[in-house]
Amino acid sequence: MKRGFLNTKKAARLVELHAPNSPPTKLQPIEANLAVGGVRTDNLPEVSSSTYNISRTMPLNDAYVSTTIPNREDGATLADYPDNWTECIFPGPRPAHAILNMPYFPSHVPKPPMPRHRIHATSAMGLGFFATCDLRMGDLIFAERPLVVMPHALAVPVDNSTPLEQRPLAVAMGYERVLEQLVQKMIPENWAALKALANVHKADETGPIFGIVKTNAFDIFLNAEEASDAIPYSAVFDKISRINHGCIPNAELKFDIHSFSYSLRPVRDIKKGEQIFVSYCDTNEGTAARRQALTPYGFVCSCPRCTDPASDGLRRQISKSLEPLFQYSSASDQAAVLAESVMWMKTIEGAGLQILREYSVHIFFAAKAAKALGHTDEFERYRRMRNNWHKAMHGQIPLDGLL
Repeated sequence: MKRGFLNTKKAARLVELHAPNSPPTKLQPIEANLAVGGVRTDNLPEVSSSTYNISRTMPLNDAYVSTTIPNREDGATLADYPDNWTECIFPGPRPAHAILNMPYFPSHVPKPPMPRHRIHATSAMGLGFFATCDLRMGDLIFAERPLVVMPHALAVPVDNSTPLEQRPLAVAMGYERVLEQLVQKMIPENWAALKALANVHKADETGPIFGIVKTNAFDIFLNAEEASDAIPYSAVFDKISRINHGCIPNAELKFDIHSFSYSLRPVRDIKKGEQIFVSYCDTNEGTAARRQALTPYGFVCSCPRCTDPASDGLRRQISKSLEPLFQYSSASDQAAVLAESVMWMKTIEGAGLQILREYSVHIFFAAKAAKALGHTDEFERYRRMRNNWHKAMHGQIPLDGLL
């Protein structure tokens, strides 16, 4: 998971879109010629119960349509649909049809057995997520559907006469107009939740709704299959968008297409009262690259990892720690493999970097070596650890059957 808007991310899995189209209904398209200069600075548009449309696939411009997911009935309220719904922009009607036509869609948004978080003010980070009980790696903390989902970038038309240096602003203004149409579909409660989120882009003339989206969006991929051309989407949430950043995150977010929701789970044990962090950037990157990636959010991270000059060197050592395992076989010195992987697991835990893939790899080889040595209890402990790590990172236990 990575937070951001118009950021890059490695390709993930993509939903196969093989569903028939349905006739769209008309929606006022955005203007083809975009004025360049200042953008609207008046209040955000008002939304009342009489100004939103119920879920239908509607054209926004020549390339994109808006759809509500899951479908809902006319006049629906949050009391009728407590899991809520999402206003989406898609590149054509097929993604929505594919999602809505999945067997048993939608499944319910998962819920923990009791409330496990609360949102309240921090000393220097605004609002934040805090654990209300002790949490174990892999536990479900919270899940919710997005308020809005849209592609990272829209092909907004710009007049050919627009100077090159002004085109990025013109595109942003065009995107703002598209978003204005989208929010007109929202019920007042969801619109109020969206506009209550922070906007660190008020001064850059991108428009108020676009600014909120850029500040609060998380990456999601509507994934099912590995694809190099996977389309990245941005999702903005009522509550999850308030989780603060940490380069040593103690939790991870995973999007589940079947419930169309984001789930938050710990990647390590979390104590009651501890703040919950996710990373807005790639935790595999070094300090300089992470700082660059965090620039759009208007803060400089001062976590222990960012202020420790040795942290980048440790990250490289952790990466290289896997090299001896490439030669692993049944003839390997199992006791040495177990000791080495356990040592690296403790090193990673000491740095708080359980989110790294290397942590799971070392758990895996510690389990294999323990099994080969006949250490049944130790094997079971590491097998459970690996399952919990995969549940936190991928939403399910590993399906490889290797353990």
